[in-house]
Amino acid sequence: MIRKLLFYALVGAATLSASAQNYESPVTYGVRLGMDVTFPGGSADPYKVGSGFTLGGVARVAMPRDFFFEPGLMIQYTAMTADEPVAFDDNYLYQNAAKYWNLHIPMLFGYSFSLAPQWGMSIATGPYVNVNLSARQQLLPNLSVPDPLPDRKVNLFNHGWRRVDAGWSIKLSVVFARSYYIGISTGIAFTPLARYGNRDNKMRIHRNTLAVSLGYNF
Repeated sequence: MIRKLLFYALVGAATLSASAQNYESPVTYGVRLGMDVTFPGGSADPYKVGSGFTLGGVARVAMPRDFFFEPGLMIQYTAMTADEPVAFDDNYLYQNAAKYWNLHIPMLFGYSFSLAPQWGMSIATGPYVNVNLSARQQLLPNLSVPDPLPDRKVNLFNHGWRRVDAGWSIKLSVVFARSYYIGISTGIAFTPLARYGNRDNKMRIHRNTLAVSLGYNF
């Protein structure tokens, strides 16, 4: 009797151990580092193509039939150059690059499939929100005003730049050796990053992006 109990206990322990080894968590995590290219759009946009980087993490929540939900939280830095001084108001001009930091929050839904052993591909799409933390540019005094200010960097949020903007993202990615990640994504802005000017000279800037990123999945 005791031998039978020991035998059944060992079989049960082995079964539980095998089940634990084969169990896959419905949530996996990854880190991402990317290079971004910004294509400013909008009406009478004064800025040229810019560049920057993205660093952060994602969580992939498995859904039935190889679908998934993938939210993320990333810090972004972007610099958009202007060849000519930019007029934000009637008195002052801004020169050089507009540099800003933001939190990028994507919320993507996607589908994954296998390409070969140890290789998988995913396509995902969904909205994103940018929470803009800092935006600065060099101030160039307009000498035609009575009291020109000295050159200094100013807070662009006081001159029409927004604290929040949003858009839609599409991403194609490949994972090999189960953990190593390569992805390319695009972001199409729905709301303006900045809006300023008067009725005769109204400026509206949208931030559209293209990014290539590397990462690791845990």
